[in-house]
Amino acid sequence: MVVRYKEYERGSKNMTTKYTSKRYIDGKVRHIIVDENGKITNRNPSKEELKDLEEESYTEKRRNKPIYTNEELLEYLRQFYKEYKRIPVRRDFENNPGYPYYKTYTKRFGSWSNALKLVGLDVDSMVKNGIIETNNQKARLAELKVINHFRQHPIDLAGENCINPCDGICPNGMNYDVKSSKFYTDKMRWKFGTQNEYREEIEIYYLLGFNEDYTELKYAWRVPGEIVERDNFIVGTNSNYEFNVENMKEYDITEKFKNIINN
Repeated sequence: MVVRYKEYERGSKNMTTKYTSKRYIDGKVRHIIVDENGKITNRNPSKEELKDLEEESYTEKRRNKPIYTNEELLEYLRQFYKEYKRIPVRRDFENNPGYPYYKTYTKRFGSWSNALKLVGLDVDSMVKNGIIETNNQKARLAELKVINHFRQHPIDLAGENCINPCDGICPNGMNYDVKSSKFYTDKMRWKFGTQNEYREEIEIYYLLGFNEDYTELKYAWRVPGEIVERDNFIVGTNSNYEFNVENMKEYDITEKFKNIINN
């Protein structure tokens, strides 16, 4: 919260405006005094200096001026996550006098997402580190492993902008989709949901078979799109299935994932 008071400068008839503000300084939240432009004028005010300040909302000028250091801005993101136990979104920093205006982040770091990435609060970082549990976590975990296995970066079409008919484009220009499945021990199989109205446009499927709790990647297959003709592609461990570990060997690329299996 920021409050202000007005006083006459000594030896001058000019009226000046001062404010008190909460800032992160040296890793701690401190009450300081700033001028009307948000510039710090007193880092260590006394209680006597602070108690005379009249409370008055002062958000618009703070929002429109770059009065924070980069580290201060990033610390506010960390603080929000500690307080609310969730990833902050732009609207959390829109009409909240306790935090900087979100446009300050987009101007300073290029985008809101870029700022979150710098403090490890973007969805991908938290998924990889196992910090958040969401309906899309297991799917995104598989997508990230596929992205990381390429020697050259592919075009990622999933993640935050999950509105595309496929998950990405390979470095060689082919459209690909990623499917993941845990191992069902009762039926001895992996079951990949391949339903997609744009299935004919997908040239490559990456099928990632995990253990039951998704802590270990057991198999990775790179399958041509033309052989995926049904809504559920089932890979079993015995010959009772059309596709099993043995006859999927020509598509097996597990070796390429060895260095990123547990990353």
